[in-house]
Amino acid sequence: MTVVSWLLAALLLVVGVAHLVAPAKVEPLVPEWWPARRATVYASGVAEVVIGIGLLVPATRTWAAGVAVLMFLAYTHVHFEGRRLTSGVVNLGYAALALFVCLG
Repeated sequence: MTVVSWLLAALLLVVGVAHLVAPAKVEPLVPEWWPARRATVYASGVAEVVIGIGLLVPATRTWAAGVAVLMFLAYTHVHFEGRRLTSGVVNLGYAALALFVCLG
């Protein structure tokens, strides 16, 4: 369980920092109709970093994993809606890992 938490945390920390450092590369994943696309990229980057840190701390691990499940499911919906099927399926996998940690 701890190893899965660490791997998921590493993923979220790297991806979250990437959102903050290179938002232009992530912004195309946000639907065109979504308001404040760049702000959304920054907000999701911050959320990913916070969740990643939460997964590393045993006292907040379950909470962070539960929030990660919700976040990955939201990402899945947006990616499927944008016909990014591969990204959507990958996010479902991440949601399953986070659920595993949450229920563990």
